Formats: sequence, structure tokens, C-alpha cells
Amino acid sequence: MKRQLGYFLLRGVLLWLCLAAPAVAQSLMLERLDDDPPAHEVLAGVYDAMLRPNDTGGASIYETARHPVWWRIRADRQISAAGQPKLQIEFPYLNWVEAWVPGRSVPSHHAIYGAAADRRYATRALVIDLPEGLPQGRAVWLRVHAQSTISMPVSIVSNDVVHRRDLDHVAWYSFILGLTTVLAVLSASLWVRLREPVYGYFTVNLVCVLLYLIGFDGEARGFPVLGELFGSSPVPIRVVATFGGFVIVNFQRHYLNTAFRIPRVDLALKASSGWLLVMAVLNVVPQIQPYPVLTYLSLMVASLLLLFSCVWLGGVRGHRDAWSLLVAWTPLLLFSMLRSLELIGWNRLSGNGAWIGYGLSMSLGLSCLLVTLVLADHMLELRRDRDRARLLANVDGLTGALTRVAIERRLERDIDDARQMGTPLSVAFIDIDHFKRINDEYGHAAGDACLRQVVQRVRGWLRASDALGRHGGDELIAILPGADLAAARRVAEGIRVAVSSQPFQFECTRLRCTLSLGVASWLPDESIEALLQRADNGLYASKAAGRDRVSTEM
Repeated sequence: MKRQLGYFLLRGVLLWLCLAAPAVAQSLMLERLDDDPPAHEVLAGVYDAMLRPNDTGGASIYETARHPVWWRIRADRQISAAGQPKLQIEFPYLNWVEAWVPGRSVPSHHAIYGAAADRRYATRALVIDLPEGLPQGRAVWLRVHAQSTISMPVSIVSNDVVHRRDLDHVAWYSFILGLTTVLAVLSASLWVRLREPVYGYFTVNLVCVLLYLIGFDGEARGFPVLGELFGSSPVPIRVVATFGGFVIVNFQRHYLNTAFRIPRVDLALKASSGWLLVMAVLNVVPQIQPYPVLTYLSLMVASLLLLFSCVWLGGVRGHRDAWSLLVAWTPLLLFSMLRSLELIGWNRLSGNGAWIGYGLSMSLGLSCLLVTLVLADHMLELRRDRDRARLLANVDGLTGALTRVAIERRLERDIDDARQMGTPLSVAFIDIDHFKRINDEYGHAAGDACLRQVVQRVRGWLRASDALGRHGGDELIAILPGADLAAARRVAEGIRVAVSSQPFQFECTRLRCTLSLGVASWLPDESIEALLQRADNGLYASKAAGRDRVSTEM
């Protein structure tokens, strides 16, 4: 049981790191204009001298002003329109933006709630089309309307990356929300059956967790009433958070029996829960709403009291139930405090919106692990099956080289990189001479062994940045990023000599193999099909000239 739990925790952390990791290689430069002058003056460059660098130190918008503020975004290099690039602003919550991008004369409006919501994308980010990419020296201008203080990582990625991240995000949140819903139903059933207050508190707390997640992440927009409620202002989230804090404190008081075990600490917990209930009520009344900082500080104090009671009972008194609760709630309480500090404006870590947001949802899932371990193991098995299927689809089972589909997909990416960076790219078509004769004379087992050993020797001449794939039968394709035609020919000659200079050993037979190779270097704006055709022409030229040679196509 402990081994399974530890394994699931490790996989969860790795997935969290993948989701929160940056998705782009280019560096973005963000500059802020404190004032809100007319758009035509800003776009004309009248206020360029008043722009100041982003004080978060990274590609992240962290806005504390409650009036519209201008931001200018530039890249350190030209970003091509290939791949349908998008500017994405992650974890916007209630913040919305007006965007002026190259190629468009009118601004576009973006939000996760309301009329500006773009339902084509997940709620994790505001996605802005860049129809012309981002030409050198051009900029994207944003007029940011911030209703909440939260770090919003900014990046420019391709359309494929946006959708892949959206799928990851939807899968992640579906798992967390589904897991929490299952546990809420289970807890409610136990409450109805046993009439134990602890299950009642836990059920209500899980309902608050669900409301917080769908409200903060933006999924509430799928429900008309909830969408209007959570999209109106940050107040509903504060009410849910403070009332949830009140419930969770009382849950822990009953679960650990703190009134009997640690009566003095129980008094502090009782006072904290009462204060959180008062804060929840005050946030509902518009005339006397407390400052947000007071609300979040109250939640942080309650979190520290909860941690202290668990540590005291578990570490000092030796109660095992306190240790289990400490393991379940510590990640959630720590991430909740980090999110509270961020919303107050005291946590300005660059890009922290991603890892805090996903960390908070992960910690909520961890609190449900002990009850849903069997389901979690089943989901992990499905994920492993998916990974195995992906491996089989991308890697040739006989040689270990990439499959035809995978090598052509890799070539597409490398051509995009070469186009954007202006670097050379070459490919080599490789064919084993008289391979059919080897199969006919020595059997298919000998042919398979020959093909495997050829691939092994070819790899000895390739760099880590190169790629090798099996195009079909005994034909191989080597992709050589950064290599011009002359460099690619030298590599091809090295491969040819490495194979022809020493026979292969198959059982008691020594097999001599030679290779015919065709090399071509990518030309600007050339299609993949045209590049491969030229390399294939070079291959046939080598065969026509007597085999065991390298031919190049200009």
C-alpha cells in the first residue's frame, strides 16, 4: 500500500512539473506603462519613453492596479507565422485584456468569463491569434483590466502546443474534479448513514473545494447561474474560500477530537473558525465588505493553526490519525497560503501562476488518495498503456529507429526550426545494397540482423541532435539539423565506410553489406515532399552508378 501510494505521488509530481514547465524557447520582453492614455497615442509610440521593464523579472504579468494598464510584449527574435503562433496568457481568472497585434488594426477582447470568452480554448489561458507571427521590431500591445492580483505567465507557442496544453489541462482538471466529486458523494453517503458530524463537515468542505476550483479556473462559465456569479467579481471566491476554511477547521476539530486532546489549541481553532464564518458573512454584504487582505490573512492564520495541531498531536503526542491528516492536508494548506499571498500582492515570484495553480489542484487530489487508491491505480495503468501505445507508434520494433510517421513528423519540426532560425538542414536517404539477396540466401532472420546492425553503425555517426528513422523495408532516413550539404556528405561517407569496411556476423556466417546513399540539403520554402524526393533521386543516382557510394542533389 505504501509503495503504491509513493509511486502515485511521484507520478503526480512529474505530471505537475510537465504542466507547469515553460513551453517555448524564445525569450519575451515585457514592458509596462503605468498610465492609461488613448490607444492611438500608445500605438503611435508617444509613450515609449515611459515604458519600464517588467519588475517580476520574467515573462509574466503581475498587475496590482485596478485601472486599465498598458503592456508591450516583444520577442528576442522574429517569430514566423508558420504553425499558427498564439500569444497565451495563463491563469487570468477575472482579468481580461484588449490586444493589438501585428496585422490587425482593431483590438480583440479576451476573457474567460462573459462575452469576450473564447470557447475554442480551455480556461487555463487567454489565447490571442498572431496572424503574421511577430516580425522583428514589432510588438503586441495589451490593455490589461485586472480585477485580481495573480501572476499570469505569458508565452508565444504554436497552435498545436496550445491544443496539447489544453488537452493536458482538461485531463488534469477532469481527474481532480471527478475524484473530488466521487469522494463528496461517498462522504455524503456516510454522513446520511452514520450521522457523524465529521462526514458532514467533510462533505460541505468538498463542495466548497469544487466551487472554488470551477470558479477560479473558469469552468463555472459552463453553468449559467454559476458563470454569472463567479464572473462578476472576486467576492464569490472569497466567500467560498472563507466558508470552506470555517468548515475544514471544524472538520479537523472533530476528526482529531482536539477539545479533549489539546483543549487550549482547540479554543484557538474554535475562535479561528468563528472568525472565518464572520468574514464569509461580511463578504456577502456589499456595504461592509472587508479588505481582501484581511480575508486572506485570516485563511493563512487558520492554515497555520491546522498544521500546528497536526504536528503537535502527531509529533509530540504520537497520534497516528494526526500524521495521516498532516500528510493529506499539508500540501493543500501550503499551496493555499501561497495563493493567498499572491492574491494579496505579497508573492511576486516570476511565473508562479502555473506551478501554484496546478500545485493547488494537485494537493486537493492528494487529500483524496487514501480513499480512491484503487481508482488511482487503475487510471495509472491506463496512462501506462497509453505511453506504451505511443512508444509502439513512434519506434520501429525491429531496429529501434523512428517509424516512418514519426521521422516525417520530426522532419516537419526541424524544417520549421530551420526556417525560423535560418540554419541549414540536410537529409540522407540510406538503402542497403542487394538486401533482397541477403534475405533469399540466408533467410529473413539474417536480413533482420543485418538491418539492426546497420542501424547501430549508422547511429555511431549521428549526433544527439540528429534523428534516424526507418522509411520502409531496408530504407532509412537520417535528419541532420544544422548540417549543410558538404557536412552532410561527410557524415554520409562516414556511414558508408563504417558499414562496408567490416562484415557483419550472423551465427556462423559473415555478411558483407554496402550502402547507397542520397543526400539533399533543404532549400528555403521547399516542401518536405520535394526535399525527400531530391534525396531519393540522389539514392537512385548512387545505385545507377554502381552502388556503395554517396550522391548529392543540389
